[in-house]
Order: sequence, then structure tokens, then C-alpha cells
Amino acid sequence: MQMIKRLLRYYHVELVLAIVMMLVALAYTFEPSQLVSAIARKTALASAGLVFYYVSRYLKVGVIDWDEEWRKKYAIAILFYTAIVFAFG
Repeated sequence: MQMIKRLLRYYHVELVLAIVMMLVALAYTFEPSQLVSAIARKTALASAGLVFYYVSRYLKVGVIDWDEEWRKKYAIAILFYTAIVFAFG
């Protein structure tokens, strides 16, 4: 429950962007001009990637105490992994 509160507190803009852009992407998928759809898909994927990164980091590491070195490295590794998955997905 605390994770959901933190997610809504820190990533509310990304959640709204992901939902809106996904709806735009679905609405314009079958149109001849695919530019709007491509931009919406990429924005939705980027927003969803940030949300997924936060959820996975919170579940695996917990609240990050930025004084501990291994937690910083682990959080950055999860961020890179998420970026690669969503960039090529």
C-alpha cells in the first residue's frame, strides 16, 4: 500500500502520460499517418518504463538510503536494464 502511495505521489505525471498516450496510440494505429501514433507509443513506453523501474526498485531494494553504496549501484543497474528493455521492446 505504501508503494502505491509513493507511486502516485512521485510518478502521477508519468502515469497520466502513459494512459493518455496509450489511448492516442490505440486510436491512431490504423491511420495512414503513423507519426502521431509512433510518438504516442514512445511516450507511453517511456512513462511506463519509469513506473516499472520505480516499482521494481522499490520491491527489490526498498526505500533507497543514498548513503549506502550498493543500493545506489543496484538502483542504477535496474534503471539501465529497464531502459534497454523498453527501448528495444
